[in-house]
Amino acid sequence: MFLAVSFKKWYFKASFGISLAFLSACSPTLDSRGYNLESLDTTNIKVGMDTKQTIQERLGSPSTTSVFAPHQQGTAWYYIAKKTSTTAFYTPETLDQQVIVIYFDAQDVVRDVQQYKGEQQVEAVKRKTETSGYESSVFRDIFGNFGRYSGPAKTR
Repeated sequence: MFLAVSFKKWYFKASFGISLAFLSACSPTLDSRGYNLESLDTTNIKVGMDTKQTIQERLGSPSTTSVFAPHQQGTAWYYIAKKTSTTAFYTPETLDQQVIVIYFDAQDVVRDVQQYKGEQQVEAVKRKTETSGYESSVFRDIFGNFGRYSGPAKTR
């Protein structure tokens, strides 16, 4: 009798533990990536006075840079922060995203500072870059190598 009661308690505890493990796997995982934008003070950036060097000393290296800024000449630095929530094996859900963009002119002086909140779609450019060469085809790939390679050189 004692053994049957003990087994029931053990079975209940084990099934409760396994259920708890499965439920805890379904709890979301919060991730913070990139910069802590609350610690970045962009109010002290002076347009026309600050340079890349002074910005890097104050804010650190950017998350990414762009050679092609919206302004015709110069570059742009991007400071990106993103908070996501991931549940089990599902696609992460963005909770918050902020991007600070600092535009520089050709002399590396700050031209503009922009701040964006949330995710924004980037419009892809539809143009194509022309390349030199020929169009490949199945027949060209199959028959194009006939006669190109021969066996080892004949020696006399």
